[in-house]
Amino acid sequence: MLLPLITNTHLKMTTPEHIGKCFARLCDTEMGARLELGRNVGISGTIICAAKSIVIGEGTIIGSGAMILDNDFHSPEGEWGWKTDYVTGARAIQIGRGVFIGSRAIVLKGVTIGDRAVIGAGAVVVKDVPPGAVAAGNPAKIIRQKELIS
Repeated sequence: MLLPLITNTHLKMTTPEHIGKCFARLCDTEMGARLELGRNVGISGTIICAAKSIVIGEGTIIGSGAMILDNDFHSPEGEWGWKTDYVTGARAIQIGRGVFIGSRAIVLKGVTIGDRAVIGAGAVVVKDVPPGAVAAGNPAKIIRQKELIS
């Protein structure tokens, strides 16, 4: 199991077994970043990087090669330079319960994905996805809305 983690992150995992026998890279980019994984979250070959906050609800499954990033990592500085500024512009990501995120999908900063939503393989999620929705494409668009049973 590959699970490198920079220790500045406030990591809360309900139970350790939800990481299971998978490969994941969990990292933070800033002191005090919050990364919370609910019970029975399944991650496989996934990169999750938090500068502010990423919360993933219980029972969510994240496919191989997916990335969840709450920041831009670098911003322009001067005429041609780049500065390492993770916090400025970082926005929290909230992923609901029972969500399915397909292989190689990318979830970008400020997004909320509702309970039981499905994100298609390779999707680039830049806007909120409501509960029960199926979103796919680049940028991800809602292609179907399921009615949730309470």
